[in-house]
Amino acid sequence: MKPLRKTTYVRNPLSSTMLASTSEDLDLPLDDVVVVFACSENFVPYLSVAVQSIIENASAERRYDIVVLTRDISPASMITLTRQAKSDNVGIGFLDVDAALGNIKLPHHGHFRPETYYRLLSPQLLPNVDKAIYLDSDLIVCDDVAKLYDVDVEGYKLAATRDADTIGQIDGYDATVGPYLKDELGMRDPHDYFQAGVLLMNLAELRRTITPQEFLDLSTQRMWRWLDQDILNKVVNGDYVRVHMRWNYLMDWQHLRRTHIIANAPADVCEEYEEAAADPAIIHFAGPDNRPWLYPDADRADDFWRYAMRSPYLDEIRGQLEESRATAKGLAKRLQVIALYKGIMPAFDAVCPAGSLRRKAVIRTYMGLGGANL
Repeated sequence: MKPLRKTTYVRNPLSSTMLASTSEDLDLPLDDVVVVFACSENFVPYLSVAVQSIIENASAERRYDIVVLTRDISPASMITLTRQAKSDNVGIGFLDVDAALGNIKLPHHGHFRPETYYRLLSPQLLPNVDKAIYLDSDLIVCDDVAKLYDVDVEGYKLAATRDADTIGQIDGYDATVGPYLKDELGMRDPHDYFQAGVLLMNLAELRRTITPQEFLDLSTQRMWRWLDQDILNKVVNGDYVRVHMRWNYLMDWQHLRRTHIIANAPADVCEEYEEAAADPAIIHFAGPDNRPWLYPDADRADDFWRYAMRSPYLDEIRGQLEESRATAKGLAKRLQVIALYKGIMPAFDAVCPAGSLRRKAVIRTYMGLGGANL
């Protein structure tokens, strides 16, 4: 494994904000609640909303250190985020992943971006931290995240929520998912598959049981269907601490996830999902589209905009929304989404009901044509 570089910074001459090469250079105590994000420059506005939601729900009695794993966040963005997060008990730092990755190309497809793999580097990049929360940048936190941090993970690699969406696919919505998880990931019980957008990572246990090189070898071995989320599930294989889905409520994507996908899952999964919907601690805007910054009618969009209103990127987020509604490219995309999710998918569900042999045959044909990589 290529060793981490010695201290090197990308520094804005007008500011002390810097991109650190090692965790020791972050100028953060990292001695209480540590929260890790992975982000690119393009996603900074939404990261800012997530950070704002953490700040507004933080306890005055705890210390929160936010570490952003990145390759390309600009000095200007680092300055803006640092000013946003600056308070007596909240700090933010930016950690360079280049030293750990080198020239490795991370395979990805569809709406997934290579930054998703950065969470696998957390044990290596934070050698002085034993436990950390990992959060995707497309979410908001509606409760004190320290409550999640305080979950006991001793003896386990991580804590996570079961993935209600994937379980619904296993049990009828997509008959190819169960065999994939069992035969290709080697999971003992595919119903134990967890959603990796919110994790409490036992970094000490991960360092003890798997090397950074093993994580990277798995990452480049093939194109996994759900990328590093699959890798983590392969490594953990159901042996994790389950936390309630309210800590990773998957928004009702296209207003179809709840009624068309998760509805196929076992009763206990559906019940837990409904409980999470009634009292979400984290709202995760997971999916290829239908995000609230593009579609104001998306599930829980009002919650997103409540925090976005106090983000320093509010004007930029509003501008993107207006562009998606006013430009020819934006309108074309909206028409495409309406045709697919309000027309084609409901028609497919009617002609090929969940769990039917006809549906299974059609999906297998689609997957054989490369559908998983679209």
